[in-house]
Amino acid sequence: MPRKPAVHDVVTLDELMNPHDVADVLGISARTLANWRSLSMGPDYVKVGGRVRYRVSSVNNWVARQEHKSAV
Repeated sequence: MPRKPAVHDVVTLDELMNPHDVADVLGISARTLANWRSLSMGPDYVKVGGRVRYRVSSVNNWVARQEHKSAV
């Protein structure tokens, strides 16, 4: 009989950061980050129990998408 998949087999979570930590890392204010959320800008976020959290991978991906090549 096949085993039932464990929760960790189905869902993969990476570390979650709160908005203040993300703002610190990005060098912006938590208020700017909140404004970006309301404008659908900035890193993707999740709500856990009504609290905003950011996956580290989402922040890293968003930062990578902000890179622009300079004209030489």
